[in-house]
Amino acid sequence: MYKADQLHHLATLVERHAHIDGINRTRIDSLGCYKATQTTARCPAIDGAGIGVVCQGTKRSYIGKQRLEFLPGQVMIGFYPIPVETEVIEASVDEPFLLVGLAINRPRMANVLSRLDQIEDTPPKPISADPSNMFAIRLNSSILDPFIRLVELLENPTDAAMLSDSIIDEIYYRIVSQERGGELRALLQQHGDIQRISKAITYIHHNLDQPVSVDQLAEMVHMSRTAFFKNFKAVMHMSPLQYAKAVRLNEAQKLIREGKRANEAGYLVGYGIPAQFSREYKRYFGDPPSATGRPT
Repeated sequence: MYKADQLHHLATLVERHAHIDGINRTRIDSLGCYKATQTTARCPAIDGAGIGVVCQGTKRSYIGKQRLEFLPGQVMIGFYPIPVETEVIEASVDEPFLLVGLAINRPRMANVLSRLDQIEDTPPKPISADPSNMFAIRLNSSILDPFIRLVELLENPTDAAMLSDSIIDEIYYRIVSQERGGELRALLQQHGDIQRISKAITYIHHNLDQPVSVDQLAEMVHMSRTAFFKNFKAVMHMSPLQYAKAVRLNEAQKLIREGKRANEAGYLVGYGIPAQFSREYKRYFGDPPSATGRPT
């Protein structure tokens, strides 16, 4: 468990470093502070691989048929970037939705796990057979305390540079040691089918301008088409082609917001026909590419 004043203290720190609505980058590269001062309608987005502590307010994410509630006192964990639809359902100027997020460096987290495995005699077994890429765990003081210390480092650049790595390793250790550590370890170690799905996800992200097919991805990871499709959907809550399309369209939106013309953004993510890109973009986001502007 944790004390309510601890979470309130973290919320105060996060708000101090969240100057605008949305994601606020910090001097610690992997750390971000998210704020929303008003409720928002359900809209598509990409949640990156990371650990998020909800400090205040309520947010909801939809992943395929799964619905996740982001509530104060929860830790949200995802190991791969995943297309979601999100809505902020509890937020105001006086009490904004606040979350602090730590991007996961999987090789580094795996190194922490390797050191832990050398110490432990019997590592914990997964308590669930669900291979989902994203789930929530209960916040406790052993996780909350290092998050507080990590955000406090932002006040001093030298402290942040010297101490952040050791605190991040501590957070990784606490995460893989808690009640659902068995599932996290299985995902980190990427045994068998999970390792193959990970390879397919990496390929999709690194080849956004190239066409993909289920057969191609299955062959690349040495799985049958049926087994690959089933396992991919179990981990990512959507089919491989749905995943690839969502990643491409979200990247296109990012490029347009950065100043690219719509046709150019579509081409860069694999759409050779502008009309098709515009049609699928509007179907996915609800508005055409021309309605997408730079964030204010």
